Amino acid sequence: MNIDIILPFKEIFSEKKASAVSLTVKNSMEYSIYFDSIKVYGQMTSKPFFKKNFQGIKPNWFLHLGNNQSILKNYIQVIKNNSNSKRLIEIHNRPYLFNTAIKKIKNYPITLHFHNDPNTMRGSKTILERKKIAEKAAAVYFVSKFIKDKYLEGIDKEYNNLHILPNGVERRLNHIPDKKKEVVFVGRLVPEKGAHLFVKAISSIVKNNPKWLFRIIGTAKAGQNNLISSYEKQTIEEFNKLGPNTLYSGFIPNKEVQEILKCSSILIVPSLWDDPFPLIALEGTCNGMAVIASNRGGLTEMLCNTGILIDDIDENNLKDTINSLVLNEEKLTKYQNKSWENYSFNQSLIVKNQDRIRSEIVNNFFSHNTKIF
Repeated sequence: MNIDIILPFKEIFSEKKASAVSLTVKNSMEYSIYFDSIKVYGQMTSKPFFKKNFQGIKPNWFLHLGNNQSILKNYIQVIKNNSNSKRLIEIHNRPYLFNTAIKKIKNYPITLHFHNDPNTMRGSKTILERKKIAEKAAAVYFVSKFIKDKYLEGIDKEYNNLHILPNGVERRLNHIPDKKKEVVFVGRLVPEKGAHLFVKAISSIVKNNPKWLFRIIGTAKAGQNNLISSYEKQTIEEFNKLGPNTLYSGFIPNKEVQEILKCSSILIVPSLWDDPFPLIALEGTCNGMAVIASNRGGLTEMLCNTGILIDDIDENNLKDTINSLVLNEEKLTKYQNKSWENYSFNQSLIVKNQDRIRSEIVNNFFSHNTKIF
């Protein structure tokens, strides 16, 4: 069978500019038994992950009334010209695009992957819209129980085709790597990610702990080279003033981020919104870091047995929590060990479940020429 993955237009499926959805798809593909049959469709990029598995589409916004709609309409033309008896279509994080696809494509099963709160997304904001998606989709996937629960708000009917499929990161290390005295924030420089909270929390810690390095990695948008927004500029300006033991690294590719996380001690994820299931927190625990995070969204279920979760996070309780690890080596080691020993999100195991569901969908759809769900 063929598996066709349709990415949101804003996603760039490449090493240097990939953001969360692209990285999640890339991580999953690496361990899928269907790797050779997977084709990813998305925005044009010169150096995509898995070049043979990618087809870039140049959208026509004006002709198709939107870049995402243009990608879908171009994709439909591709499969018309290249029919296959068994094909599974997977649409990521664009429910309104799924709603269009399900009307236009009748001869293949279609699934929808939610990476964000369905209640905030065009095409799934209402109970009626979400019910219709559940009824028409071969499967609906959610990156966390939190996101699935948001989807089911107000829905009193049970569906068998709703699946939690968490983000995953494969651990390739055999033991916890040696750690440097480094505290790291990695993420988009936007208010909801809480970089400014991190800067305020460490303002006195930096001066009192000159042997520790405090680092920020990120920009407002993946692949962005410069600080553009006033929020970015102000946050980094304040950060750089804290002392010589601070380092702003800008946006760097995920592979380089992994190398930094391997040798860093503490990861800070001070989200001020209901982060669905942030990849960076997984990467921190995967690399045996002590992770401090907000107790909200998907972070709660991800870090309940591994990290330090802070209720109603603010600069004061974040400062106290960071200090409690920086000044207490025994406690720091305890939480690094918890991350290491309790890690349960290896991508190779998660994708086994995904491939099983894929196989069932295709077999049921084409053997009965209808959906069983």
